[in-house]
Amino acid sequence: MMPLILAASDPMDHVWDGRLFFDHGGFFWRLGFTKQTFMFILAGALTLLFFWSYARKASGTRVPSRWGNFVESVLIFIRDQMTRPFMGEHGDRYVPLLTSFFVFILIANLLGLVPLFDLIGHGGNTATGSLVITATLALCAFVSYHAFGIREQGSFTTYVKNLFPHVPWPVYLIIIPVELVAHIVRPCALAIRLFANMLAGHTMIAAILGFTAVFTHSFFVPGAAISLISFLGVTALTFLELLVAGIQAFVFTFLVTVFLAGAVHPEH
Repeated sequence: MMPLILAASDPMDHVWDGRLFFDHGGFFWRLGFTKQTFMFILAGALTLLFFWSYARKASGTRVPSRWGNFVESVLIFIRDQMTRPFMGEHGDRYVPLLTSFFVFILIANLLGLVPLFDLIGHGGNTATGSLVITATLALCAFVSYHAFGIREQGSFTTYVKNLFPHVPWPVYLIIIPVELVAHIVRPCALAIRLFANMLAGHTMIAAILGFTAVFTHSFFVPGAAISLISFLGVTALTFLELLVAGIQAFVFTFLVTVFLAGAVHPEH
């Protein structure tokens, strides 16, 4: 009986990508416009709105509003906690880029916790629960910090030379492969860490809710007790997911800051 009960609910069905509610023939699905694609675009639009609403009001001489103070606090947080500790005041020029990563990932993570988006299609609500999207973010970071490193050091040749420490030439036989692997692993780690953490949290919530429905249907009285426990567990996990959403946005941005600092200041 128990294996049948457990098999009746597939939590992964609630977190994998799916079609939008109007895409009955699968036309948009074949084009790649899926539910997670929509959530990705929505998160991008909200990120633009986040900065545009502040820039529009900050362009004048008026005292910043509460919203303006909130946006400024995010910018100051990125500056004081990430860029300046690693790059000093020189790192202030990279605050817009890093804040964009932080705000976009945070918004995308939080949108995945809004139950309302279950109505627009079956499947996952979290754009960062897609490895394709997190890999794209990691690729953007990879290209950005290497491009800034080349610009700061004057040429591609100088940048490549500074990637490797100045050691006796036989040691380069070990150093060069290690450094090349490290530069490949870094964006992979960014993508997989964000994807795995967001997918795992939503899978756990979906699994607990699935058990609640199955047990209540099969065993009414014990199922009611299990439903109450599951409800409390899901509530606690949802608050934990709110914390994880912020932490993962911070970790991704923090690691990009570290890689960026190493690219523009190789002597450090």
